[in-house]
Amino acid sequence: MTAPANSFHKNILIASSSLDKGAWEPVANDLAKRSYNVLVYKADEVADGRIQLSVTMGNTGTVAVSYNDKPLQLDTVAAAWYRRPSMFSSETGAKRTILDVEAAGTQANLWALVPQKAWLNSPENIFRADRKLIQLLVAKEVGFTIPDTVISNAWPPIGELSAKAIVYKTTKGQSARDDKELAHFTTRFHNKLATLPTGKNPFPGFWQTYIKKKREWRITVVGDKSFDASIYTSNKAKDDWRLHQSDSSRVRFAAETFQAKEKQKCFEYVKSLGLKFGAFDFIEDEDGNIIFLECNPNGQYGWLEDTVGLRIAPAIAAELAKIADAG
Repeated sequence: MTAPANSFHKNILIASSSLDKGAWEPVANDLAKRSYNVLVYKADEVADGRIQLSVTMGNTGTVAVSYNDKPLQLDTVAAAWYRRPSMFSSETGAKRTILDVEAAGTQANLWALVPQKAWLNSPENIFRADRKLIQLLVAKEVGFTIPDTVISNAWPPIGELSAKAIVYKTTKGQSARDDKELAHFTTRFHNKLATLPTGKNPFPGFWQTYIKKKREWRITVVGDKSFDASIYTSNKAKDDWRLHQSDSSRVRFAAETFQAKEKQKCFEYVKSLGLKFGAFDFIEDEDGNIIFLECNPNGQYGWLEDTVGLRIAPAIAAELAKIADAG
């Protein structure tokens, strides 16, 4: 691939972790072939000392950053991808959690030095766009249908949801048991106070009406392109397809075209939140209606490349190149 004449040696930053190499490596390789100078910041290797990071600031106000024993001039970054640099360790436990929070807070100072216009999705915009209630509000503003939702620390308001079945979701999709972090998938309940787990506090979390599914959709937006995938589930996988995706008899992915009018709303959604990347989840009900569930501003996509051949990584590389050349 021939690189644009003005791209040679332009600096592109990928802020990530060696734990997420599968996501960023194809993008980094693509950009390198285009003759961009790609730096991958590996948050986990900085956190445990394998890579040396130093930031110094004298009384003159000049900031000097050294990464892996080399000067790092963040103000010269032409494009940047904030790709989960909060993945510090596969370890769990309270001490690890505290250290990770401190590491994230410390390195946030680095991201503030990167020109705002350089980001694919800036950390600030990701933080706002990651809030589930903000997602629902923006989705409604651009015209999506959204499910009835309750956040409460009392059971009666939850029981007032009109559906016969409801679901519970955590905001981050995580839970813990015996001081170990676990994935928490969408859980379905019969909407009766007699059968709900009223012996426990229902807060924190989101409670929504359960929607019968014809199929689900994962729409990945990168710049002005979208990558559409449908998700078909058996009756045993209607709660949360992620819990069953290793079983092809229960979950099947397909490259199919999303409704044009709904796709346009996806572009309006990401634009309204200052994003150039977004991974949308929708339900298509039995009558063909599309219901918005969420949009992850830093979502996973690799399995869609592997299962249905969607070329999302090259699109991310192309968008970063576009940002770099525009600057």
